[in-house]
Amino acid sequence: MNQPKLLSNKVLFGYGLSAIPAMYGYVLILIMYMKYAVDDLGASPAVVGTIFLIAKFWDAVSDPLVGNLSDRTEHASGRRKPWLRAAAPLLAVFSIMAWAPPASLEGFQLSLWIGVAVVGFYTAYTMFDVPHMALGAEITLLPNERNKVFGVRQLMRIVGMLVAGTLGTYLVSQGTAYATAMAYVLGFLTLVLVFTGVSLLPPERASFKGRGGENPYRALRDVLANPHARLLLLIVFIDSIGLGGIGVLLPFLVEYVIKMDGMLPLFMAINMLSSLAMVPGWIWLAKHFDKRQLIFWSFIASGAGYGMVMLIGEGDWLIMALSSLIAGGASSCANVLGFSLKSEIIDCDEYLTGERKEGAYFAGWSFVNKLGAGIMIALVGFALQWSNFEPNVAEQTEVVTQTIVLLMGGLPLVCFWAGAAAFTRFSLTAAEYTRIRAELDARASDAA
Repeated sequence: MNQPKLLSNKVLFGYGLSAIPAMYGYVLILIMYMKYAVDDLGASPAVVGTIFLIAKFWDAVSDPLVGNLSDRTEHASGRRKPWLRAAAPLLAVFSIMAWAPPASLEGFQLSLWIGVAVVGFYTAYTMFDVPHMALGAEITLLPNERNKVFGVRQLMRIVGMLVAGTLGTYLVSQGTAYATAMAYVLGFLTLVLVFTGVSLLPPERASFKGRGGENPYRALRDVLANPHARLLLLIVFIDSIGLGGIGVLLPFLVEYVIKMDGMLPLFMAINMLSSLAMVPGWIWLAKHFDKRQLIFWSFIASGAGYGMVMLIGEGDWLIMALSSLIAGGASSCANVLGFSLKSEIIDCDEYLTGERKEGAYFAGWSFVNKLGAGIMIALVGFALQWSNFEPNVAEQTEVVTQTIVLLMGGLPLVCFWAGAAAFTRFSLTAAEYTRIRAELDARASDAA
C-alpha cells in the first residue's frame, strides 16, 4: 500500500474533475441528440434509434476489451492514467462531429456521419469511463474513503449533467449554429479538464501492476462466476432498461405532453440539484446504516419518483417537478454507495483469484448498463415512429402522448421495483466483507 490511508482534497478533486466534460458530453447526447438529429438535422427517428442500438452492441466488444487491456497495461504512469489521457482528444473530436456535421450532408451521407460520430463517441467514452471507475476502486482500500471517492466522482458528474441539462439543452434547442459553437468549446474544455485532473492524482499502486486478468475471456468468466457480481449485472440491466428512455423522452414529454417547452432546463436542474444535495447525505447515512439497506430503499424511492410521471397531463409542471426531486435524490445512492459496493465485490475476486481486475468488473457493469439504455433508446425511436409522431407539431395524438408517458413513467416504476426485489438476494454482508478485507491485508503484509 503505497498511498496514505486518508486521501487529500486535492486527490479527490482531481479524480472528480476529469469526469465533468465526459459526463456533460454523454448526457447531452443521451438527452438531446435524437431530437436534435430529427428536428434540426433532418434524420429519421428510426435510423437514429438504430444507430444508438448499434453503438450499444459495439459496447459488447469495446467494454470488456478496454477493461481487460487497462487491467494489463504496464505503462510507466500506471494502468489507468494512459487511457484517460488517450480518451480526451477522441471525446473532443467525436463530440464536434456529432453536433457540427457539414450542412451539405443529407440522406445516407448524413446517417453515415451520425453513425460514425455516435459510435466513435461511445467508444471514446468507454476508453475514459471504464479505467476511471477502476481507478476509483484502487485509490483507496478503505470503505468510508471509497464512499468519498465515488461521492466526489458523482458530485462532479452531476455538475456535468447539470450544465448539460440546463445550458447544454438550451444551446442545442437554439439550432445548429449554437450547437456547433458549443461543440468546439466542449472539445477544448475536455482536453483541459481531463489532463488537469489526471495531473493531480497520486502515483498508481505499483503492487497492482501485472496482476490483471490473463485475457478478456478468462476475466469475463471470473466476473460471471462471482455470484455477487452476477446478481448486480442482472439488477443493473433491469434498472438501465427502466432509465434508458428517460433522458431521450424528457424533451418530448415537456414539449408534447406538458406543453411547456421552456421548462425543460428547470426540470433538469431540479433533478440534478436534488441528486447533488443527496451525495453527502448518502455518505453520512452509510456511516450509520448498512449500505445494502440504503441501496434497497433507494430503488424503491426511484421507482416511485419516476412512476409519478404517469399522473402527468397538460400543464402538470408541479407533478413533474416533484418527480424530478424524488427521483434525483434517490438515484444518487447507486452512484455513490453502489460503486463502493462494487469495489468490495472486486476485492472478493482478489481473495479468490489473487488478481486485480477492476477494469473487467466495471466494464461488465458498464456494458449491461449501456446495453439496456441502448435497447430503450432504439425502442423509443421505433415507438415514436409506430405511434405516428409528427416532428414540430404541437398537437400530437393520444397514442403518442400515452406512449411517451408509459415509457417514461410506468416502465421505470416496474424496473426499479423489480431490481429492489432482486437485490434482496444479495449475500455479501458487511461482516463477510470485513473478514475478506482483513485476509487481503494480511496477505499484502506477508508479501511486503
